[in-house]
Amino acid sequence: MEIKKLYEEDDLLVISKPIGIAAHKGADKVSFTVSDWLVDEYEQIKKLNWQTKNRIGIVHRLDKDTSGVMILAKKPDMIKILQDQFRQREVEKHYLTLVYGKMPFEKGSISAQIYTNPKNRKGQKVELIDFGIYNFKRRFSATEYQEIKVYKYKKELLSLLEINLKTGRKHQIRAHMKFENRPVIGDQMYFNKPSKRLSKELQIQRQFLHSCYIKFKNRKGEEMVVRDELRDDLQEVLQKLEEV
Repeated sequence: MEIKKLYEEDDLLVISKPIGIAAHKGADKVSFTVSDWLVDEYEQIKKLNWQTKNRIGIVHRLDKDTSGVMILAKKPDMIKILQDQFRQREVEKHYLTLVYGKMPFEKGSISAQIYTNPKNRKGQKVELIDFGIYNFKRRFSATEYQEIKVYKYKKELLSLLEINLKTGRKHQIRAHMKFENRPVIGDQMYFNKPSKRLSKELQIQRQFLHSCYIKFKNRKGEEMVVRDELRDDLQEVLQKLEEV
């Protein structure tokens, strides 16, 4: 499992995360994680005064089966510097995703309340208005999208979108796309019957979601931009489609 270094400074590292590896240990205490890789790659890091030993270097997360750009901290104080930027929404994050169908507009946004699914706590539920029916913690979430290309597979349409995350909620893109009835192709949690069938026909092994761009500031306040090209397995899916 290759983790590619995209950019590096003394106190931070930007990587291209492959699929199949979690950011840090959760319920599964055995699996090798990005945090484990960082400690193996830089042995001196483990000796530093990290607040959480099982999340060394982790500034933010990508889902296990989402690939792409991810920032890591190589010094404990850098975590706070970077996470403060995330909290203040100063970090710009873009993703590429392939969804079932065509979006209502070439460029648009989705703003909604998001909360843990009471029937499946691993997933998220989305609603436009906080009706207050259930006593669950709801959080505002916002996603901007731009249509890149529209494809056709047999008689069905699919859309390649560039996503700009305005907030960073758990499974936000996947939950928002399902809410719009435009599920991410390959998603095994947020799907409808047509997207599930089409994902099977395309033989995609994971959700079509890739973190392709991130903009943030380093310790000196310099603006950094890092990009990551679409992974080969996702390129292969696009090659099966016909451009509209």
